Amino acid sequence: MTYQSDCLARFPSYWMDTAEEEDLSSPLDGDATCDVAIIGAGYTGLACAVGLAEQGIDVRVLDGGFVGWGGSGRNSGSVIRGFKSSRSDLVRSFGTERGGAMAAFGDRTAAAVYGMIDRFGIACDLRRTGWLLPAHNAAGLRRTEERYRSWTADGTEGLELLDQAQVAGMLGSEAYVGGMIDRECGALHPLSYARGLARGAISLGAKVHGGSRVLSVARKDGHWELRGATGTVRADRVLIAANAYVDGLERRVERSIATIHTHMIATDPLPAELAATILPGRQTASDSRRILYYWHLERDNRLLFGTRGLLNGPRSDRDFDHVRKGLLSIYPQLAGIGISHRWAGRVGMTKDFLPHIDQPEPGLWAAYGYCGRGVAMATSYGMLLARAMVSNAGLSDIDMPRGPAPQLPGRALKSLGIVAATQFYRLLDLVD
Repeated sequence: MTYQSDCLARFPSYWMDTAEEEDLSSPLDGDATCDVAIIGAGYTGLACAVGLAEQGIDVRVLDGGFVGWGGSGRNSGSVIRGFKSSRSDLVRSFGTERGGAMAAFGDRTAAAVYGMIDRFGIACDLRRTGWLLPAHNAAGLRRTEERYRSWTADGTEGLELLDQAQVAGMLGSEAYVGGMIDRECGALHPLSYARGLARGAISLGAKVHGGSRVLSVARKDGHWELRGATGTVRADRVLIAANAYVDGLERRVERSIATIHTHMIATDPLPAELAATILPGRQTASDSRRILYYWHLERDNRLLFGTRGLLNGPRSDRDFDHVRKGLLSIYPQLAGIGISHRWAGRVGMTKDFLPHIDQPEPGLWAAYGYCGRGVAMATSYGMLLARAMVSNAGLSDIDMPRGPAPQLPGRALKSLGIVAATQFYRLLDLVD
């Protein structure tokens, strides 16, 4: 058993215990051929499979775990549109035309998720209640106000700046000095959403194989050969959509991603009177810290709360103590409430904090680096990749960040850099 599967077994998520949609995947049994093989049964791979299968393209999705085994089934469930970079930052980095196109794409990412849910009738407890971005100090408020001005400069709707009293009323906490709400965002059950995407892809003719880890990807006799523990797939084209779990599959992609662990907890159900005072509008929230806190209230009145975890993931319940401490810094009234679930997962980060689409070799595609915005952005990138493959577009035809993300050092130095950056960001959060 690998460490990651062992971690999942020892720390099962709230989502695993409450998913409504079933996993309809089946293991690959023997050798197969197809037009496009996709590695990773998460949002990117499954959304791409939907787009390809509906055009009659023979597509197979392979995952070493189950559907949504990676970040797609372990995240907070927040549906937040847009890139982490502000509109003005995108324009500065990519120019007015391309930066503007990226910003417009980002504005549509939450709507892409809602469209998938409506199309396939996915039972994932979607709540289009908005996203709160509370500012933890004066510097955080200035950054939030700049983000608001940048995003609304060309008429983007649904955003509103909030003063301290408004944020306190929406959160049920006095811990923040102001903030912003984006009413186009929301929350869902992330594992059910992934399983529903798989069901949709299968209904269109795609084949989805869980329990089918890909061990190697190589060019052979004019085709791509994916060798796995249960069989081999030969394909004309391949998409690596494993994001933070790309280990060993493609060196250039792996060198472009820093993987960090996020840790989450779920409380026991809150008493109704107490739950009514916390996030009464049932928004999802993530704050302005660089090492941010994120949380929302589920329908059964459990508060789900997360933040950055240990570099290599948890080993014991004590490794979640800092998460509970963060929760109580915002809601000290929850000191007597128990914790029902603890879990963790990897997040794929890039040096420029942008997701990338790459083509390391002709016919070999990759998408990665959603930097904590994976629900909406990964779904949208998967749809974008499907359109590119159907139209035989090249990498240069895609407006999104393309080519490898800025390369990172080898594993040992990368780990030291992540630890150092985490400590630096924590210090910055205290003063800036």
